[in-house]
Amino acid sequence: MAKGIDTRALEKAIECLEGVLNARVVGETAIEEIHVLARPTKSPKLLVRDIETLLKARFGLDVDHKKVSVVTFDLEGETRWFVPRLVLWGLGWKKTPDTVQVEVEVKLGERTYKGVATESASRVRSHAFLVARATLSCLNQIVGDTLFVLHNVSTHHLGDIEVVLTFVDYARPGARREEDLLVGTALVREDIYEAVARATLDAVNRKLVFHIERFEEEEGGPTASSP
Repeated sequence: MAKGIDTRALEKAIECLEGVLNARVVGETAIEEIHVLARPTKSPKLLVRDIETLLKARFGLDVDHKKVSVVTFDLEGETRWFVPRLVLWGLGWKKTPDTVQVEVEVKLGERTYKGVATESASRVRSHAFLVARATLSCLNQIVGDTLFVLHNVSTHHLGDIEVVLTFVDYARPGARREEDLLVGTALVREDIYEAVARATLDAVNRKLVFHIERFEEEEGGPTASSP
């Protein structure tokens, strides 16, 4: 008897993608249809590609793009906030015979935050992991707490297209500190490490709105500093 698929786990993973409001997966032993309701922050074609990559990377599932339908929906009458856009402002390396260090700068509004990640040259797992950790250091400075922790980074080829996926554990503020798994994607254009940083920003961008009130209320904002 064929093993069934966990449709709810697939739906929750898809709903972690930026712009997705709701997802429904139809099928018992295989995916027959995927229906997605999303904000118009990404083109449906790009969102479908993100869904294909996510399901392949995380669940080992190959899904025909024809089975995925996307409806974009802009919620009328909802309260809108101006959320400054996260911008990758700088990315640099410092290497010695003993250590590898990456420095990432992220700009939010008029403020720039600098994150640093260092690893022993003999123990460094992946330069991509260092870039993602340094990027998350910037974002944790913005929210004033260690809410974002790197889970994994992976790269995938879809034909002649290379895509980076970044998985980030997000600890929701509160007494219980419940965690969500966030997913970000970015196409590799020229530099794979810039793509890693952009995928990391993509993963956390939709959660930033929950902390933006604090960001705006702090007159002058927190000063950027290295961890």
